[in-house]
Amino acid sequence: MGSGTLSVTRRPQLRALPAIASLGVTHVVTLLSRHEGALRLGSAVRALGLPWIWIPLPSAAPPPPAGDQRLGIAFMQVSSLLRDGGHVLVHCSAGIHRTGMFAYALLRFTGMTAEEAALSLERLSAVMAAEVGDHRLAWADHIYATWRG
Repeated sequence: MGSGTLSVTRRPQLRALPAIASLGVTHVVTLLSRHEGALRLGSAVRALGLPWIWIPLPSAAPPPPAGDQRLGIAFMQVSSLLRDGGHVLVHCSAGIHRTGMFAYALLRFTGMTAEEAALSLERLSAVMAAEVGDHRLAWADHIYATWRG
């Protein structure tokens, strides 16, 4: 991933955000929808002086193809942050399905093979890697092939 670092987690509690910032996180990527409180969390992240990237994924289901352009651009942006040395924290609600799907795709966009990305996902979170589901990984491989293949 260049000189950057990728971290994954479940939805951070607002009171935990200062500690997260003190760990060197440079960007927070939120995959929550508006009704899950994404905007409130984003305001708290920005109040700490951290850039907040909101990529609303309304459910754990892979997004429909209509959103591929928006997501492809987001993957290009976030993978560039990682290559440039950013410490990017990605989260959804539970830190399993949406986070795993996004993290795997992001790893692919940084240049990893499918096998390398799967191993990295396991190192990031064994639970996430076990529960993300093959259909979500297939979606991530599809969007990677569409944009970078």
